[in-house]
Amino acid sequence: MILKDAKKLDISYIPQKILCRENEIKALRLYMKSGRAIISGGIGTGKTLLAKHFGGSEHIDAYINCYINRTEHRILEEIIHQIKPNFHTAGLTTLALWKEIEDGRTIILDEIDGMLPDELRHFSYTLSRLKESGKEIRYIAITRSANILRQVIGDDAIWSTFADKAIVSLNYYTWDEIKKIVDYRAGEAIRRDAYNDDILSLIADITLKSPGHMRTAMDILRNASMIAENNGNDEILPEHVREANQEGWLSGIDNLKKNERIVLLSIANACKNRAYAEKKEIEEQIKIKSEEYGIKIYNSDKIIETLMREDFIYKGNNGYTILNYPCNEIIKRMENFNE
Repeated sequence: MILKDAKKLDISYIPQKILCRENEIKALRLYMKSGRAIISGGIGTGKTLLAKHFGGSEHIDAYINCYINRTEHRILEEIIHQIKPNFHTAGLTTLALWKEIEDGRTIILDEIDGMLPDELRHFSYTLSRLKESGKEIRYIAITRSANILRQVIGDDAIWSTFADKAIVSLNYYTWDEIKKIVDYRAGEAIRRDAYNDDILSLIADITLKSPGHMRTAMDILRNASMIAENNGNDEILPEHVREANQEGWLSGIDNLKKNERIVLLSIANACKNRAYAEKKEIEEQIKIKSEEYGIKIYNSDKIIETLMREDFIYKGNNGYTILNYPCNEIIKRMENFNE
């Protein structure tokens, strides 16, 4: 078995350590001393993970997804259902629901920008003004963009009490950070002898290009492990990673010119048993394949640039590679292209 614990690669899993976010964790703890914080960042930057990790050391009473519960009334009902499971909210007004939430509770409001705009304005105003009535509900609100959230709220006075100067901004991870995190999470979930540095680098390259970012990394790592196990391998191979990342672009090969196909075929051959190939190795394969098919390649550098631009191949820190489809599938698809 390659996987020790597949659940540790699930999106819902909260690891003991949150790597590469030390300053952001400090900021969150500081802001929460005043009872409020906004976590802002793009998809896959770990916003929800950071909030829930904080909740592991500081008690969180309720977690609400505001994109699912888009009105103030529904959010309050869901909070009460979590803190008072046996309490029936049917028929209660919004004001009555507010009164049922005791002082000192702490909540996470995920995807708060998913609320209906008018509902969001009234909810954020009421939540941030509770102190004036002698009650405080501590909150972490999560948004993809604090600037857009501020525009939607559209009132500087509300924004000032709700969020101003308590924003934790998460930038996208760098390649080195992605690789470090993937290595840590792999160490938790997978046998140490079942992957190597090239596998981590390949997943980091895929992740850096992905709009899903770290979510993509965990999906690729888990799925590649499962593919390797299903194939009877005792380790993850580069082809397993490529299969886990497989996309439907292979049909685009039919539109390539013959010299472009030769170069792509050469790179696939150079990478079929490894994660990366150096330029010298690719040139050797191009020479072999051009002789085999009787097609002279004069401008391989420009062809490689074209294939990179069209996402057929990728140049990472460790060399040239193919990310989006197994090399062996490409070879099978093109071995008779000259017929």
